[in-house]
Amino acid sequence: MTSTAFADHHDQLVGMAKGIVATVSTGSSEALRDLPAQRMALSKMVNVHCGEEIALINAHAPRLRDDPAKTALIRRFHDELLAWRGDLMECNASWPQRKVTSDPDGFLTVFNGLSERLQARVRWEEKAFYPAVLGRMVRGNA
Repeated sequence: MTSTAFADHHDQLVGMAKGIVATVSTGSSEALRDLPAQRMALSKMVNVHCGEEIALINAHAPRLRDDPAKTALIRRFHDELLAWRGDLMECNASWPQRKVTSDPDGFLTVFNGLSERLQARVRWEEKAFYPAVLGRMVRGNA
């Protein structure tokens, strides 16, 4: 997996999350028909991206084991990723389509928080984590 591919994945994930927010924000029952497919696509992309990302980090972890700062960053990477993914799964389980349709504002309260955390996570990975742990940027200096 190349740095450019990770940046592309990040853009797709953020775009998908924003698309879900836009769909629910319209309030249109016609637009909401697309929501299950959007949510499924996001979940699938999260799984693909995280699998590839975790494999890359785990491949580099043995050579970083003696550096406490990098080991701490890798632990943070895994802990925060697991927490976010767990929260996404909880959102998906707690907000079936009919509940979103009946309480779109409630869903948006929960999902906007996930979307904002995703965007912050992408920024952290690209600007702090990858340069520190892998010695390279995800964007720009790939």
